Amino acid sequence: MSAPYLDIVDLGVRFPEQRNRSARSAAPYILRHITARINRNETFCLLGESGSGKTTLIRALLGLIPFQEGHFVLDGQQISRHDKPAYRCFPNRMQLVFQDPATSLSPSCTLGESMQEPLQAQGIKHRERLRIVHRLAEQMGLPAEALERRPGSVSGGQCQRACIGRALAAKPDILFLDEPLAALDTLTRQKVAELLVRVREQYRMTFFLVTHNLSFAARISSRVAVMYLGRIVEQAPAAQFFRRPGHPYSQALLSSALDPALWNRERIILKGDISSDETTSGCVFYPRCFRRTALCATDAPPRQLLGDEHEVCCHFPCTSLP
Repeated sequence: MSAPYLDIVDLGVRFPEQRNRSARSAAPYILRHITARINRNETFCLLGESGSGKTTLIRALLGLIPFQEGHFVLDGQQISRHDKPAYRCFPNRMQLVFQDPATSLSPSCTLGESMQEPLQAQGIKHRERLRIVHRLAEQMGLPAEALERRPGSVSGGQCQRACIGRALAAKPDILFLDEPLAALDTLTRQKVAELLVRVREQYRMTFFLVTHNLSFAARISSRVAVMYLGRIVEQAPAAQFFRRPGHPYSQALLSSALDPALWNRERIILKGDISSDETTSGCVFYPRCFRRTALCATDAPPRQLLGDEHEVCCHFPCTSLP
């Protein structure tokens, strides 16, 4: 097996220290024991409810927030918590498309000027920058006249297309997409989803995608991981995951999509909601699990293989669907 392009090893992120916290009690974890392997040119999709830690993981990998445990390896180069931030180690090789396109663009710059920024950083001359930006705009389905307008005077879909184009202008090896469809209306969401599928096929780059849109994830992803309360509870090739999810939470997540193509059985309704309470022992999903036993309350679940590269953290993984 070839080495993964991005190898995350036992990564841990704690909440920021508080002044009134006693010296004996460490800050609780936001992320704990995060381990994942993302291969070159694949689309890795991270699923989970809001508050599960998905965006925190992206920010830690980019170096926008510190991590306190573990390390990751990007294209053979290891980054630990003592190293300088990844975005400085790998300028232009890692790019991020934010959830809200309007707030990630400068309100005082036109869309075209924003898309030129990474090209200018590469020392590309003005005339060539304009040529590249217009070519990217055409690929993004962005009208030429929109390049002369500021974010406040164009639609959210056009802003997001400009953000994707700006990220591609840097020629990154890996593109992080944090809920790229969430801030868009239904029609625009479908069009931008189509755009991302085309971008993936055309540019052959690595995607690290965070999304709530399970139908979109099923369509675009190569591999899937499910996060719950700062832990990855399941990882699998996308085809295996959507055919036979093994963790109880994964099953509930798919049933919540109300998409018969993803889940054609009785809907699973979980009690309660995701909590930020620190769990010192046992399974983090225990309070809401419909398959729990006394063992789950006291013992952390082991990692179990359900198939080729299909890993589930559960004492009693689902080997058949309900």
